[in-house]
Amino acid sequence: MIPIAAAKITPKGPVVFTVSSSTLTAIPITLGTILGDQVTVLSGLTSDADIVTDARGLSTGEVVVVDSE
Repeated sequence: MIPIAAAKITPKGPVVFTVSSSTLTAIPITLGTILGDQVTVLSGLTSDADIVTDARGLSTGEVVVVDSE
C-alpha cells in the first residue's frame, strides 16, 4: 500500500516516482483497491522501493532536492 497522493495518473497509466541522481524517474504501476488515503499496488513496485510520497505537479526528468528528514 502507498499513499494515494504518491500515484500519478498519466495517459499511459498510473506511475510513481523514484529519485535517481537527483532526477525523477517514473515507474509504471498497476493499482488495486483504494482504502481511505491509501491504495494497493498490484504490480510494478518492490516492497523496499523508495518512492516520492506526493506526485502532484511532478514530471519525469525533473531535478529535485531530497530532504532526508
